[in-house]
Amino acid sequence: MVKFICGEKGTGKSKKLIVMANEHRENINGDIVFIEAGQKHMFDLHRNIRFINAMEFDIEDIESFHGFLCGVIANNYDIEKVFVDGLYEIFDLDFKIYPELINKLEKISDRFNTDFILTMSNNPKDVPEELRKYILKQ
Repeated sequence: MVKFICGEKGTGKSKKLIVMANEHRENINGDIVFIEAGQKHMFDLHRNIRFINAMEFDIEDIESFHGFLCGVIANNYDIEKVFVDGLYEIFDLDFKIYPELINKLEKISDRFNTDFILTMSNNPKDVPEELRKYILKQ
């Protein structure tokens, strides 16, 4: 599964993502990973959630992000959920490349039974129709 929490900057996407990650920690048997561009929310997460500062890994594009995620999962096959906050801060991202990103995430999700929940910093009304099915209903 690939889902996005969508909203403009300052609408509480990060806070929702953190709450979701902490709530899921109580309800799953596997592991959770929380990835963000920096360390701003590291101490807001449950201690059993693996926190990763993506900026430490020189991620420049979808290919390197894909490789990074594959490495994270290869290190721990028990990862059930991956939360990603601020992807647009990690590498340049626009609607033209979202289908490629979603395709890569869906392949990983299907192969390793891992769900991906990411933030998308856009007004939901501006999201192209073909991407709207990936927006998490709130």
